[in-house]
Amino acid sequence: MKVSTSIKQGAQYLCIKFGDVVTAIEQVAVVKGLAMWEVERAMGSGSRKRLIVPARSLMPLQPEAAGA
Repeated sequence: MKVSTSIKQGAQYLCIKFGDVVTAIEQVAVVKGLAMWEVERAMGSGSRKRLIVPARSLMPLQPEAAGA
């Protein structure tokens, strides 16, 4: 079952659980009504780690204000 969220596959988000920028891979489950997303985070030395986090812990990256 999919839950409609504003999260898009392949987009980058700030994960507030551990304070890193992650890339959304896909919605993998619904737990107690919350969409769970598989995300990928870059580790040191170029390796990547995949994690499953709730959608509410993903915040969109704010675009920098141009000319502000």
